[in-house]
Amino acid sequence: MKKHRFCAPLAASLLVLVAGPALAQAPAGAAADSHSSHHPTATTSPTPQAELSEGEITRWDPRTLRLTLKHGEIKNLEMPPMTMVFRVADAGVVGDLKPGDKVRFRAEQTNGAYHVQRIEKAP
Repeated sequence: MKKHRFCAPLAASLLVLVAGPALAQAPAGAAADSHSSHHPTATTSPTPQAELSEGEITRWDPRTLRLTLKHGEIKNLEMPPMTMVFRVADAGVVGDLKPGDKVRFRAEQTNGAYHVQRIEKAP
């Protein structure tokens, strides 16, 4: 049986299929580059972590630390608008907010659960 060698364009195409579209958008030679692309530099723009999503509290249970929000798009989680339950670390995160309050919040996914890290009354 004859051995075949991959040509560079075919190997690159297979790499894109396996690695996904993120690699396809990388500049040429990025895959062969050392670890420089993995480390942020001082010129990197600020992360969108400060970005807050908008919503309304529909339910708050301080006993179980579960907060139900009817929210708009949550960009950092790539989540469309919906109503869902979030967890909070402690009741102090919610403070004196109550159902019916319009809020701005920051949510993160941790260990498969969605947590509100920060929440404030909307202006």
